[in-house]
Amino acid sequence: MKNKQQGFTLIELMIVVAIVAILSSFAVPAYQNYTKKATLAEFPKAASAIKLAVEVCAHESSADSDSFKTNCISNNNGVPAQFTLNKMQIVAAAGSSSGAVDIRVKATSDKGPIKTGETYVMTASYQAEGITWDSKCYKDAGMSQANTEYCP
Repeated sequence: MKNKQQGFTLIELMIVVAIVAILSSFAVPAYQNYTKKATLAEFPKAASAIKLAVEVCAHESSADSDSFKTNCISNNNGVPAQFTLNKMQIVAAAGSSSGAVDIRVKATSDKGPIKTGETYVMTASYQAEGITWDSKCYKDAGMSQANTEYCP
């Protein structure tokens, strides 16, 4: 009786390796985008305590738009002071526009795909109906380069 050899030929194995290489060339960049988006999703969660405190401050102090900007910032009226949490610096500061408070979450050191200085800003605008929130991401601490690609 003659034994027949079983297995894959070298050509078949090379084809499989080539297919895997082509598929991974698409998968790796997509995975990197996913991890950056997932890491940036931590920024709004980190700011949730200050966000709630700003809303309570606006409600309890019955502030108008001008006093809201100065009364409902860090270290005032129950709004927590600036703090650092898991390589993120979080602070509520007077916003650039009238009647606005900015909550800034800034990476204090590299955090996975997030680089030092990348900043997430939640802007609270005081209006008669209540507070409205807007958010933006920046690639630098000076907030001059918008990052719309990964912003949650």
